[in-house]
Amino acid sequence: DAEKGRATSPLPPQPTARMGETPEEDERMIEALKERQSQILAQVKQQLASMPPPDLQAVNPSPESVEREQRRQLLTKLLAEIEKRINEENARPRKRYVSPSTREEVYAIYYDELRRKIEDRGTANFPEAGGRKLYGELTMVITVNHTGGVLSTEVVQPSGNPTLDRRAESIVRGLSFGVFNEAMRRRADQIVVVSRFRFTREAGLQTQMSGQ
Repeated sequence: DAEKGRATSPLPPQPTARMGETPEEDERMIEALKERQSQILAQVKQQLASMPPPDLQAVNPSPESVEREQRRQLLTKLLAEIEKRINEENARPRKRYVSPSTREEVYAIYYDELRRKIEDRGTANFPEAGGRKLYGELTMVITVNHTGGVLSTEVVQPSGNPTLDRRAESIVRGLSFGVFNEAMRRRADQIVVVSRFRFTREAGLQTQMSGQ
């Protein structure tokens, strides 16, 4: 009933970066909001069901009848909006953000395997330009599908060398990781990892999960 109408999403606007919060806290908040949305949907259905049927034969309906029919129309419209929103949300892929604070062992094991694959490939195919190896650090966001394929990569903290950043993304995009097991699939269709890459003279490529 707000003057500017209802929001198109049950989720409040969120800043692109937050300090002191974890992906687990975000997921709990989203699940709580979804639960609240389901409760509202049930309440609207109950209110509609409790209303008496419209009197289609009335020639001069009473003010109460007119008001009741107006409310019925509003509730029906609200019901359609909420159900449409829920259907759209259910059609979206479920993402699981894996961070250093992720407690589930299954995700920690999967990330460790992902990290080893990236390091092995990055060390064996160390970035070079003009016959010289490229050294530096960067932070990358990696999205992996439940089939193990890499959906996207994004360098969010560049190394300062665009060539090194591009080569790092190519290393990851050329890999395929393990298929999600049953426990992972119950929670997510995709996982998102933020990882720091270090191309060093001593140890080749080193990767470390980042909490930022």
